[in-house]
Amino acid sequence: MTTATIHPLMHNSRHVWFDRATDPGPLNPDVIVARRQYAFGESQIDEVYLNAAASNNPQFTASPFFVIEQQGELHEKIRGPGEAQRFPVFDDLGALGCSDYYGSTLANYSGLRQIIGLATDRPGGFGKPGVGELKVSLRLLSLLLNTVIESDIKKTLAKVYLGEDPGQRVCAGMIHRGEVVSIEAAVWFSDLRNFTASGEELAPEKLVERLNDYFEIVARAIHDAGGEILKYIGDAVLAIFPVREELGVEGACLAAVRALEDATERLESWNARAQELGEPRLAHGVGLHIGTTSYGNIGSAERLDFTVIGRTVNIASRIESQCSSLGAVALCSREFLEQAGISALSVGAFTLKGVTGQVELHALR
Repeated sequence: MTTATIHPLMHNSRHVWFDRATDPGPLNPDVIVARRQYAFGESQIDEVYLNAAASNNPQFTASPFFVIEQQGELHEKIRGPGEAQRFPVFDDLGALGCSDYYGSTLANYSGLRQIIGLATDRPGGFGKPGVGELKVSLRLLSLLLNTVIESDIKKTLAKVYLGEDPGQRVCAGMIHRGEVVSIEAAVWFSDLRNFTASGEELAPEKLVERLNDYFEIVARAIHDAGGEILKYIGDAVLAIFPVREELGVEGACLAAVRALEDATERLESWNARAQELGEPRLAHGVGLHIGTTSYGNIGSAERLDFTVIGRTVNIASRIESQCSSLGAVALCSREFLEQAGISALSVGAFTLKGVTGQVELHALR
């Protein structure tokens, strides 16, 4: 069965059920996002998530599903081993003893395309009465699958647009204005340098491309270190590294430092390629702080935003704003430095806008 998805990386999913443990066969690795096999009772399921290139993959265009996508359904006899088959996959099904195949598109309320194919090893195949019964059964199956698909869409959209943890909280019912929790976290605030000026010089398409490249670099570094991106604000990134029981405050701060080091390496690699092409470099400033934040829903009654607010976030943002004038790539507060247990050059104490008292800053880069 294949199901179209709403996901920036995955075009559709494909699940193949076998009534026994078996080798599911190879697939073109260029179209696979993820793949796994697992047991379901005595059966085996081959689960594959495919990218957009899969729709033009020769394995798909030579499959029954390609015909079903065009015609709506297909009923085809599977011949014995060694006999010519209409589809290459029928050779594998024939080797398993299958004699008949029926496939159809499924009706669903989400608008996402869904196709199912069924093969039987019953002598004589499904037969006309069997196909009629299958059609009725598939209509009933569609009702159940609609619920599953709607749930999956909800979770996917929440994760893509809100992030892993906020998405889970929203899907679990944390949707009311003013519903917030207090969490301790290392806060990351970064800002792309000279982006506004670039907007005057570059075509809109190129500007968006550069911005997406920057976000990809920073996002991968943050996610790989265990952080959570909460928001893209223009050309800026707001992220947190929550203090978890197994890591503690030190672990959260060190995770942010690892993300910084990783992002720096990725930026250097990107800039090396850009230099070869004669394109402008990417540069950013990063502010890091540690403390308690308010994490949850704010906004109007009909338009909410899930984010972090509070003094810790404000300080991280104001720390980043000092990077350019101090000639630093990354600055952190003394509290962050002490909790991380690392050393860095002190660049002095500063009065930050909207922050009571002076904040001692240290240059990490």
